[in-house]
Amino acid sequence: MKYVYFKIFKFSTVLKKINHIKDSFLKRFYKNIQAIPNQIFHIFKYFIHNMFLVIHKGIKLIINHVFKIYKIFSLKYLNYSVIYKYFNLKKINLNKIYKKKNTINYKNIIFYLFLFLTFSSFLYLMVPFFYDYNKSEIEKVICKKQNIECSIKGEVGYSFLPTPRIIITNIVVRDSINKANIFAKIENTTIKLAITNLLNNQNKNFKKIELKKLTVNFNLNNLTKYKKFFKNQKNFIPLNFTKGKIKFLDDITQVATITNANMNLIFNESSARAVLKGKFLEDNIYISYDNNIQKDIPSSDIVLKMSNLNLLTKINLFNSNKEKNSINGKILVKKNKNKLTAIFDYKNNEIIIKKSNLRNVFLDGKLDGSIKFLPYFDFNLDLNLNSVNFARLYSYLLTLKDQSKKNLFKINKKINGKLNLSVEKIYAKYNLIDSVESRVKFNNGDILIEQLLINLGKLGAADLLGSIKNSKNNTNLKFESNLYIDDKKKFLNKFGVSNKLKISPNLFVSGNFDLVDLRTSLYEIYDDKKFTKEDVDYIENEFNTFMLEEGYLSLFSFLKLKEFVKLTIEETN
Repeated sequence: MKYVYFKIFKFSTVLKKINHIKDSFLKRFYKNIQAIPNQIFHIFKYFIHNMFLVIHKGIKLIINHVFKIYKIFSLKYLNYSVIYKYFNLKKINLNKIYKKKNTINYKNIIFYLFLFLTFSSFLYLMVPFFYDYNKSEIEKVICKKQNIECSIKGEVGYSFLPTPRIIITNIVVRDSINKANIFAKIENTTIKLAITNLLNNQNKNFKKIELKKLTVNFNLNNLTKYKKFFKNQKNFIPLNFTKGKIKFLDDITQVATITNANMNLIFNESSARAVLKGKFLEDNIYISYDNNIQKDIPSSDIVLKMSNLNLLTKINLFNSNKEKNSINGKILVKKNKNKLTAIFDYKNNEIIIKKSNLRNVFLDGKLDGSIKFLPYFDFNLDLNLNSVNFARLYSYLLTLKDQSKKNLFKINKKINGKLNLSVEKIYAKYNLIDSVESRVKFNNGDILIEQLLINLGKLGAADLLGSIKNSKNNTNLKFESNLYIDDKKKFLNKFGVSNKLKISPNLFVSGNFDLVDLRTSLYEIYDDKKFTKEDVDYIENEFNTFMLEEGYLSLFSFLKLKEFVKLTIEETN
């Protein structure tokens, strides 16, 4: 019995301790929740009081049954249903609580809760205002970690609207290849912060960088080095810029410019993506670049679009297995109904076209050769056409506006190179010309015709040498041409001339043709002998009258040419 009374005494002590803990806890708890609205306070108070009451009753029940516990000495004889009955939460009469506190205004609770959360969020967003933004630390995060050298010339501040961000003015970025040169100037920079990281002043988590009024100086001579630099970047911060300007330079000479440029850049360990939109040559330009390095053979996809030109270019690049510094690729170029597909290699700033197909409503054939970009843009291409539909080409030419016709032979001064042209078959209504071969050189806006051989079939052949000179207001073709007649009878019959008239088998003509105003000036004409000035002037006048009376409509009309040749031969005889 002493043992039992000892145990009972110890449990009574435990009960006293529990009551003491309850009173102490409630006292501190009530003190700390005084700021909570009165209705919520009473709910908490009533709930906690009943909770401790249940615990107190439960312990008393255990003491009352303690003798049975020690008597039985086995847990299987415990009456769990009795304990569960008194510990069941259903004992708490929530209906009484509700009736007692039925005057609670739940709308006020929601309002106070919303007010509390709003105020807490506002305080949280305001914390970065009190940080000291060291320029050198900001430069380190946005530049040096990306292996870029930059300096902040303006101010650094913080704003939480519309999202948390650091605002910087006037940043200068040095060229990664030549530190002495300025690669970019940025008037306004916005660095977006991760909202979960605002309290960490030491390790800022920058989500995105936005640049406004950016000027980039892109040196085309460093194209390969820029590519290696971006290839080595693993964790670039997502970047975009608006209202920018990209200048393409050949060292110090400006080659081209993209204005009003907007660009997004996203780099990570497995891929890189860039999208550029802007104005180029007074046309809307769109360029996208996707690079995937996870594949067995890393590849890149480039898309170029120009709205006014209705031009679409798609390029797929992948590294060569044969040569380390060589890139293989496929290209698709579409402009209106013109389409070019090709397989090419790219090495040492040169594109070598290996296999291609060119097709439109006027012609079809193949193109191969090379195109160089550095140190200057240059090309050496062979264009081998299976056929040319001159009837369709002539109809298209007539639909052009007058200004377009005048600019038909205007060539950009930056287009330089050589073109070897061959046409196996020319389809026309009267089939005067069978085939053509030509060598043409483009030089600073001028076109040099080094050779133009015209096969007239059984009638004979003709050739032409000359140059097209472009100035601001004029485009002139200076030429020298020879006509060789193999079958005089067929030639005279083709143009409706009597066989009794005499003509020379060879004819030489030199002169100038105004391609803007469509006017011919003849210098010399030879057959067996030199034509007199009166004869030259007469032929010049007749040519301008018959062949250029209706512009291009009459210039390429065989019926007009037939009438002119017949009249000229008859008059000279």
